[in-house]
Amino acid sequence: MINQLTNTIGNSLIVITILIIINWLLLSSNISAQPIDNSRREQQVLQSIELNTDLILENANPVEKQQLKNEKYARMQESAFTFYRATNHLFWQDFVNDSRLSKFGNANTKTWILGDCHVDNFGAYNNDKEEIIFDLNDFDESIIADYQYDLWRLAVSIILVANDSTLSKSEQEEVIDNFSETYLDTLASYVGNDEETKIYFTETNTTGEVKRTIEKAAQKIRQGMLYKWTKVIENQRMFDFSSEKLGLATDAKKAIESRMLDYGKTLSGNLNYDPEYFKVKDVAQRLNAGLGSLGTPRYYVLIEGKTDALDDDRILDIKHQFQPTPTYELFSLYDRINYRKIFNNTAQRHALAYKALIKDADDFLGWIKLVDNNPIDGDFSGDYSVREISPYKKSLKIQNLTDKNSFIEVAQQWGKILATDHARADKDFDKKLISTSFEKQVKKITDDKHQEFRKLLREIAFKYAEQVEVDYDNFVTEEIRNKGSRQ
Repeated sequence: MINQLTNTIGNSLIVITILIIINWLLLSSNISAQPIDNSRREQQVLQSIELNTDLILENANPVEKQQLKNEKYARMQESAFTFYRATNHLFWQDFVNDSRLSKFGNANTKTWILGDCHVDNFGAYNNDKEEIIFDLNDFDESIIADYQYDLWRLAVSIILVANDSTLSKSEQEEVIDNFSETYLDTLASYVGNDEETKIYFTETNTTGEVKRTIEKAAQKIRQGMLYKWTKVIENQRMFDFSSEKLGLATDAKKAIESRMLDYGKTLSGNLNYDPEYFKVKDVAQRLNAGLGSLGTPRYYVLIEGKTDALDDDRILDIKHQFQPTPTYELFSLYDRINYRKIFNNTAQRHALAYKALIKDADDFLGWIKLVDNNPIDGDFSGDYSVREISPYKKSLKIQNLTDKNSFIEVAQQWGKILATDHARADKDFDKKLISTSFEKQVKKITDDKHQEFRKLLREIAFKYAEQVEVDYDNFVTEEIRNKGSRQ
């Protein structure tokens, strides 16, 4: 009788545990609204923006939360493109499982994607060989999904920035066509070989504004980055807190120092963990960084480097990683359970995405779990990605693209880079995650259909760019109406 009762209680506990897990997984999908109903679009867009912002700022203290929200909303009013950058969640709500994906995609055309692909998420920085490359640079939203999501989002961003130029609509169409055709041609060139695993983009194989961006980045020096963020007092380098971009991080410093060894165990490049090399000299909170992620807990960590000399110190960027926006929209309950089986945490996913998409990725790439033991003034607990701050970081200046030809030249290179990254992130990276040859599958489904492919991308990009402009205008109008209500 006792054994029977024990078994009954045990089985009940298992059922309760399963129900709790399922309920938690279901609740985790509710941070985003359902696909937007265009008959009530204005209201739903505003609600979705508010909901997404509250999610990012949920652990901030009330005063800080309101200040960050005001700052974010002010920056979102600068242009339709900045609004678009800040609202990746709207893009996914609008396009998740779009029926048009099936025209040039299927279950075998999935690969690692950026998940938030726009023109400002390309840039120059160094790889682990200290070469200056131009490539994708933000992996916070990266997941395994259909490649077309990246193409569609990037194409819309191209139109939004081109709208601020002198380009006519027909010229913009040429830019988009060149982007999409180069993407397809580049993928086709990798079928039957492994060239995508060898190619990366430097000043030797780029042109125009991309090449100039790399050349300008190469003129920078590591010491310049150190003196931008730090100062030396009594022969000790420390962060310069006179910068409005840095804040004190006393509790976070203790948490980071206590978990550095755990971070060291996540390193998978050419760098082995050494307690002297990774000795923490100082920690600062990074303030006012990003746009869509504005307010996300983030810290800069000054470490010793190779020697105790002051000029070879390194700075690590430690950033809280949320579950990627696309997963809330794309994933079923089964997908979410499977996702958590594959990835231990969201920061590990970030590291895998970075390594999958980028050749010779940052040797400092890893992750760390922080616990706030004193969450009185906000709670910074969570899983954090770790990467080095590149001394050579440089963004391409879109305003330097002054005519159709300069736009086309850069758009072709965006297409080539994106295709290369997508191709090397398939089974070439990890057969357990992706078992197919991505480029072979896309070539198969798009062969002799390039014109149709270009037409579909044009239609989607131009129509959605118009919708973004409308959403942006409505948002600005609402903010003007509510001016002062958050003060």
